[in-house]
Amino acid sequence: MRSEIERRILAGELEPGQKLNEVVLANLMGVSRGTVREAIRSLADSGLIVLVANRGAFVHRLTVDDIRNLYDLRGAIFAMGCAAVARWMARDSTRDEALIAALQKNLEDMRKAYDRDDRPAYYDLNIAFHDMILAGAQNPKAKGAYDGLVKEMHLFRRRGLSVSMNIAQSINEHAAIVAAITAGDPGAARDAATHHVESGLARFLKTLSDGAVAEERPETDIARSS
Repeated sequence: MRSEIERRILAGELEPGQKLNEVVLANLMGVSRGTVREAIRSLADSGLIVLVANRGAFVHRLTVDDIRNLYDLRGAIFAMGCAAVARWMARDSTRDEALIAALQKNLEDMRKAYDRDDRPAYYDLNIAFHDMILAGAQNPKAKGAYDGLVKEMHLFRRRGLSVSMNIAQSINEHAAIVAAITAGDPGAARDAATHHVESGLARFLKTLSDGAVAEERPETDIARSS
């Protein structure tokens, strides 16, 4: 039950600021109200919901300052992860050949998703891209912290990828990260990762001011090499 409520929040079916109605959720899921209540309480430490005394549980609505802080933390961990994977490559380029191949395949799949304007597919591929790198860094504690941050960021992060030009820029940044990792250059990998996360924040903040109006996308705005 906890996982289903979490899924609905992360998928945007339950929106930020929305009150979690125990009766409605119980009827939708065919379970008791008590079961829903316990599931909601168990999510209280996840960052996805807020419990308000005498009012109930609400999907967490993040402030702009909250979002900046999450990006800062995520950027620091992701940059460290990219540098770590590049260091492994520099020591033994054969050990991470499977990871490089998987990242290259992910890049191609992201380009295909962009070409057919499949933004939900791109979003999932984007999540997988970062997850592969953090797993490849071989730092379980960093991976655990990163996963927690990303889960909370699902509450708003789709919006930053709601404009076609933003997706094109994001893919180019991913390609730069893969190139630095493949070259075994930790400094370049760290810089490319930092630039990517900082640019992601800038793209998200821009959607707040322009309403994420759909843009006409140029046909040659994605780098085809990595």
